[in-house]
Amino acid sequence: MRIAYLDLDGTLLGAAGNFLADEHGAPTDAGVRALALLRNRGVPYVFVSGRSRSRTAEAARMLGADGALGELGALHSGYPVAPGQTVHEAIAATGLPAKLLERERGLEPHPVSAMGREGSHVLRGRASDDAADWVHATSNGRLRLADNGRIGPGDTRVFHLLPAEASKARAVAVDISERDCDPAACLSVGDSREDMEIARSVGTTALVANGRDAEPELAKLASFVTSAGHGAGVLEAVERWLG
Repeated sequence: MRIAYLDLDGTLLGAAGNFLADEHGAPTDAGVRALALLRNRGVPYVFVSGRSRSRTAEAARMLGADGALGELGALHSGYPVAPGQTVHEAIAATGLPAKLLERERGLEPHPVSAMGREGSHVLRGRASDDAADWVHATSNGRLRLADNGRIGPGDTRVFHLLPAEASKARAVAVDISERDCDPAACLSVGDSREDMEIARSVGTTALVANGRDAEPELAKLASFVTSAGHGAGVLEAVERWLG
């Protein structure tokens, strides 16, 4: 069996997270056609997102996905927690999120951070070049700062502070194993470096055009780059993969 692993924001979803809009906000049904094509061919698709578990699961329910892997895998990383404590709370208890915001004046809590987070801490803005190294050193290698791609106009980006062992690639690998699938037969489609790292876990990784435009070097990590962005890019990737 083969599976398609699809990122949501910046990939399947268009402007402002709209499933029926392209990157400019114009109406499009490309994402609908991509999912319908997979469904008609009997190929399961799973959403892999930085969104919280509940928001990713709700998107999966509404759009007919066969699974939902949220928070960049932070919930399944084995990070130590106290009884009744979430990974998100355990990270907060270290004091590092507050120290990071004090150090990185270009970052602020993302509004979605208040939407039922259980794992990673979500920030938006711009970080210094050594921010990730600082997080690694300050946490003694237990946490990492993940750049999950550009959001909105300009160079505003979304970052996740999460367990060092957590990643979309690891979450996908575990999901493939649990479903007893052939990793080489699976596809992933995304727009960020975290999405391209899934190449370690699947046979084919597609980068949508808007991801390449934001970070040209990501093209080196993908099996191929689509000519279109967002939902139209997902449709192009699915058609090419199935073909």
